[in-house]
This record gives sequence, C-alpha cells and structure tokens, in this order.
Amino acid sequence: MRKLKFHYEMQLKFSGDVIRHSFALRCLPKETCTQHILQLAYAISPHAAVSTGSDAFGNILCSGFLEQPHDHFSFTVDGVALTNSENIDSGRLQHLFCYPTAQTTLTQGAAPYLALAQEMHDPLQKALAMSSKLYRSFTYKPNTTTTQTTAQQALDQGTGVCQDYTHIMLALCRLCHIPARYVAGFMTGEGATHAWLEIFAGGQWLGIDPTNNRIVDDQYIKLSEGRDAADCIIDKGVFFGNVSQSQSVLVRVTQERL
Repeated sequence: MRKLKFHYEMQLKFSGDVIRHSFALRCLPKETCTQHILQLAYAISPHAAVSTGSDAFGNILCSGFLEQPHDHFSFTVDGVALTNSENIDSGRLQHLFCYPTAQTTLTQGAAPYLALAQEMHDPLQKALAMSSKLYRSFTYKPNTTTTQTTAQQALDQGTGVCQDYTHIMLALCRLCHIPARYVAGFMTGEGATHAWLEIFAGGQWLGIDPTNNRIVDDQYIKLSEGRDAADCIIDKGVFFGNVSQSQSVLVRVTQERL
C-alpha cells in the first residue's frame, strides 16, 4: 500500500484568440478496487463551468464550454491517492475487451509472440512472456508515432511510445483469447501521462506495463480504461479560430508517508 501525491497540468497555447471552445477531459482518477482517492481538486483557466459525469466505461468525464475569446487553456489536477495492488479487481468482464479494434489489429508479425505464448498455459504467464519479448524487440522512441498510429504500424517500424507498446500487447493478448483493456494514468516520477494494459485472468483484472516490462503495482494511478487509446483520450476539444496551437503536459507523482 502506498500514499501517492499527484499533480497533473495540461496547457494549450494558441497563436491568437479562439472562441466557442468545447472540451472533454478524462484526467480525474476514479475510485477503484485498487485505489482510493483521499483528496482531489482541479482548476481551469480561463474560468468555465465544468460538468462532471461518466462515459460508457465508467471513466470520469469533465466537459465544459468557453464562449469568450481566449489565447490559452489550462487544466490542473492535484490530489492524493491510496493505492493497494494486492486488492483483487474482480470487476465484470465486458466481452468487447475480447475483440480487436481498428488500432489493435495485427495481421503480420505476431507469429513469434504467439509461438512463445503457446508454450505456456497460464494467461498471465503468456502475457508476461509476450511483454518481455516486446520489451527486448521494440524501442522506446518519442515522436516516431502519433495518436493515430495502429499496433500494426508501430510493430512494423519497431519504435514508439507507451501507447504503442500497449496497443501491440492488446492485439497479442486478444489473439491468444485473453481479454485485455487499455489503461491510461500516472506512475511515480515526473513526466507525462502513461499507458498500460490489464488482462482478465483467473477471475480478476491484472495490470501489465509493457513499456517498463513489469507488473503494475502500487506506484500507478488509473485515470481511465477502454478498448484502446481512443476510449481513454485524456483531453479533447474543438474551437473556432484560424490559429496554430502548442500543448504541454506535466505529471508529477511522489510518495508520502502513510
């Protein structure tokens, strides 16, 4: 069990004023079997009324609308979570996690991974073996993929980021008939948001971080879950304005005394 203090900050800067800005954000961690949110506060600039609800996967969704002209937009979240990966997440299995999506379909290159998995019987061991092989074969390299890159495209080029590692693993697990879901969230340290997957095995959901080749433990905070990254988009918006934009994201997670 760990007590984690977290800070999330997303900033958008526009080259000029924009108006009628609608936004939808999934950057508030939710209560789960493995995490309890002790403190949570958020702020938005420019000020706007924010409504909070849930999406189809039970993720917290913050939405709002800015009518007035503005040349920047920021959303910050601060809080404290109590995490305990020893708690069993036996949440309901949704069968849509058994099937590939447009971003998690592999038609070639999967054979060596599947052959390795066939040597084992336990779903978790299958997934861990494939994750270890991917970790050795794939290179973490930012700016070589986009949010639209598919698992097949990433596997073919051999480079990518946590989203790509996770999409490839989702595809491989589902090819092995192991239900799997995409997870977006934070992990201890300082940087950006992170992604990993959870598989359904032995009647419970188990987290695997293929980017770091490890089992998810108390150092992770979940924001959202879904079939792939498209279901877990952390910040999304539309606005009116002929402008360019730049975005920066900062995540900081530190451990505190219990």
